[in-house]
Amino acid sequence: MAAPYKLNDDSVVVIIGSGAGGGMLGNELAQKVIDVVILEAGARHEYDEFINDEWASFSQLAWTDKRMTSGD
Repeated sequence: MAAPYKLNDDSVVVIIGSGAGGGMLGNELAQKVIDVVILEAGARHEYDEFINDEWASFSQLAWTDKRMTSGD
């Protein structure tokens, strides 16, 4: 699927991460009719694939890959 925005389109806001902060910010901007793209790690899930159970959906939606960090 091709992105509907050009890389130099300054009319769209790109948010990295859809957690509590990113999701809320995206919602607030969208309600003000500002185009928003939210980038998230992991696979894409379609609406009909979502598990409607908080604990069961954790394994489907949580980023469970090994995380690495470096530096002091």
